[in-house]
Amino acid sequence: MAAYGAAISLKNTIHTILQSSRISLVPASPQILQPAYDAMVRLQKVLLKLEDTGYSKIRTKMNDLDERIKETVWEFEDLLESHVYEQILPQVEGERDHLSFPVDLQSLRQSIDCFIQRVSVMEAEFDIELLSMPEEEGEPLSSRIDFGGIDSNMVGLSGEFEEVRAYLCAEDDMSWWLPVIGMAGVGKTTFAKKLFDDPSVKSHFELRAWVKVGRKCEFHEMVQCILSQVDPNTHIQMLTFGDDGDDEKLVGLLQERLKDKKCLIVLDDVWKWDTRVMDTLLEENVQILLTSRKNIKECPTKGTLRLLTNKESKKLLSEKMFGEEGFPPHLDELGEKIAKKCEGLPLMIVTVAELLSKEETTTENWTEVAEKQHNSVFLDAYDQIAEVLYPSYNYLPQNLKMLFLYLGACPPYTDIRPHIIFNMLSSEGFLESFGSQILDDLNGETLNLHLYEWVVHLAFRYFLVLFNITLDSWFSKKMFRVHSCWQHFCKKEATRIKFLHVLQSYDDVVKDQRRLCAHHISLFSLKEVCEKIKNDCASNVRSLLCLGQYHEYAMPLHAMDFKLLKVLEAGSVRFYRFPLEIFKLICLKYLCLTYNKEIPVSISNLFHLQFLTIYQHMDIIKRGALSCMPVEVWDMKELQHIEVWGKDLVIPDSSVAALDRLYALIGVSEKSCIREILQRIPNLKKLGIVVQLQPYDEDDDRNPLSNLSFISEELQKLDILQFTVKYPDIKREFMVPLSMFPSSLKRLNLSGLGCPWKYMNDIGMLLPNLSYLKLQNYAFRGPEWDIGSDCFLKLETVIIKDTNLEMRGQKGAHSKTTVTNASTPTPLDVSVAGETAGEQLTEAPAEDEERAPSENEERAEDEERAPAENEAENEERAEDEERAPAENEERAERDAVPSRSLRPRDRLKPPNRFL
Repeated sequence: MAAYGAAISLKNTIHTILQSSRISLVPASPQILQPAYDAMVRLQKVLLKLEDTGYSKIRTKMNDLDERIKETVWEFEDLLESHVYEQILPQVEGERDHLSFPVDLQSLRQSIDCFIQRVSVMEAEFDIELLSMPEEEGEPLSSRIDFGGIDSNMVGLSGEFEEVRAYLCAEDDMSWWLPVIGMAGVGKTTFAKKLFDDPSVKSHFELRAWVKVGRKCEFHEMVQCILSQVDPNTHIQMLTFGDDGDDEKLVGLLQERLKDKKCLIVLDDVWKWDTRVMDTLLEENVQILLTSRKNIKECPTKGTLRLLTNKESKKLLSEKMFGEEGFPPHLDELGEKIAKKCEGLPLMIVTVAELLSKEETTTENWTEVAEKQHNSVFLDAYDQIAEVLYPSYNYLPQNLKMLFLYLGACPPYTDIRPHIIFNMLSSEGFLESFGSQILDDLNGETLNLHLYEWVVHLAFRYFLVLFNITLDSWFSKKMFRVHSCWQHFCKKEATRIKFLHVLQSYDDVVKDQRRLCAHHISLFSLKEVCEKIKNDCASNVRSLLCLGQYHEYAMPLHAMDFKLLKVLEAGSVRFYRFPLEIFKLICLKYLCLTYNKEIPVSISNLFHLQFLTIYQHMDIIKRGALSCMPVEVWDMKELQHIEVWGKDLVIPDSSVAALDRLYALIGVSEKSCIREILQRIPNLKKLGIVVQLQPYDEDDDRNPLSNLSFISEELQKLDILQFTVKYPDIKREFMVPLSMFPSSLKRLNLSGLGCPWKYMNDIGMLLPNLSYLKLQNYAFRGPEWDIGSDCFLKLETVIIKDTNLEMRGQKGAHSKTTVTNASTPTPLDVSVAGETAGEQLTEAPAEDEERAPSENEERAEDEERAPAENEAENEERAEDEERAPAENEERAERDAVPSRSLRPRDRLKPPNRFL
């Protein structure tokens, strides 16, 4: 895996050097470097051969060779980038009018030739090792059918159990197999065992058989295991029967025995679909229940086992420790917190219970386990269950391994916005396997597809992340999360292979780590930490990620001496001055920080930059002052995403200046929407505008919204538009011009306009492709909204937040209704939240792909948020989670009654950027 990631990184580095419009390679240099690029293409193809070796192969030697290849590639990448850096930096710091920077690679000719030769030798070795990979030893047949020791006592999932039992025992013509799938440790085997032992199942099936399949189980072994259980006369013979190659005889015996008898066969821990086995068992009266930690695509019907709720988790933990009596009163609250930290994974709960039962049951001990993140009980539990988890990671496709390990940088117990991780990974080239030049394809649908594709693979094919795309998820629709046990695994494995290290203490070993992450930014205030980073890894580090709580004190970048950094994520760190050290990071492709003052013109030194995000610490209004980005931004031709809050673009001096690759512009005001600017960003797909009502605007007769009329004329490819009136005046209407809405729009977010609902219909008539609409902070006012039949023809989802719409139906109820437009059968998913009819409704979550403009206003409040508030949010989430089943039943009843009334819906509070 590490070698594959290293090859992608080097290939991306070489591609940048060869294709950059700002790097001018002297003659012969491109011809010298191109063979190294070609070598990485070949290396990737060789490394991918490992995917075809099957799950039963032992990869120990291959992993050792992978490590050596990785070190070789990293060593050359450091040499190449350092060579280019040392030539370009003096030119960047010198004259400012350089259109391109000459770079000579001729002195690297011998090093490049030597590197290519070394890679070729290791490729040949890799091919040889592939052919000689040892097989895992198969289990004895007696242990494959030994299910007596499997505990069938199960807490929770009663509804799922009843549903599957009814499915298995149904008399009508149904599918003859049913996979029960889910994350490792979620309790699939226990679930299957309870079904297997259930009295009604036993009475329904005359014959039953249980086979533990695993990663290696030959066809004849599986048939023998089944025969030994369905035909007692052959039990001893089958278990001692060797492989004599007469599979047809075995199949004949089995089919004869199964003839005209109802039989249930459980295949536990299946890793791959065996067509021959399934064809053999394809009998009219045979039902097959299989369990797998992978989503088996050959099975159209399947049941995914969910995690336990907080209530179920608490019950399981208490029963494992104290039996049916449950927690003693003085430990009940602490026990609930400990159970919640297990995040619903039964294997984790049981393991914690075993370890906790060995400790003294004192309030002090349990408080430490419940409150301290890195306590010994949970750390030992993570290490114990790693043996169960590891195969899911070890046999993961290599392109997904590095993406999964990158998620180890995120804090535990937190939700993650996919687009933020997506931008970081794109900056390092790690998403190339999900489509070549993803961001070059400025088609919005393609971009959005790739944004989530890798998350969907990890979530629904391999069950390694938690990702729910339904509105009833206990975390936001657009979020995903890594379970804490996997997050711990990712951190440990990433550190071991030096792919990424999360700083946890001042004495951490960071030697040769490729990426650094910190959840506690205060660690950087320690001199010994900065010195260790500078001496041990700063020259190699490609990503520096600060993903913890908001921190008001700047990070001493100067003390760590980074040179080859590509990703700097410091959005949670407030800088009082713009760190000048950043302008030396000429390899930087992703920059995010918090800073209030003017951006220096030297920002254009970062000519490779693709993603630029600068948040405001606070919003300060100055009369007569216009805060703008430096005009030199137009020289940064690689920019794809600009999210700079409170600062506008200015008209460039050159008539030909343009940002053709820019697809997202967020946080600007209407002043950035003049024709002279919009013409220079023709490929924009996402636009976020924030209009702020100035205290002195009443003295100004100019219409601040007149510029918006150019949007539909100049931005023909715009997919997503967010328009926010900041601090809206309830007495004032912001009648935005209809010409600001291009017909290409698919997602629209409006906030604070205060317009009548009829105007929303006028807008809707212009947007035939709109599928998602979010209205908040009294975007429109009035007690009724009569949706016209000639607007919103493709609209699927509507979220309304803060409104004076009069609710119809059950007063005071928090609900969701389905509205069908008269002109189309497509149902509208409508959610309403706000202050209406004298009742206060909860907020709707911010589900937009980009950070909603209103979230920036809350940033100052976030930094002062007390731990108790975070705990309150967790408790609110737990209540929502337990309330979900009842809501589902209520919604089913509501959906059965056609209605065009808009009803409120209880929704979660919007999370922070990573929390």
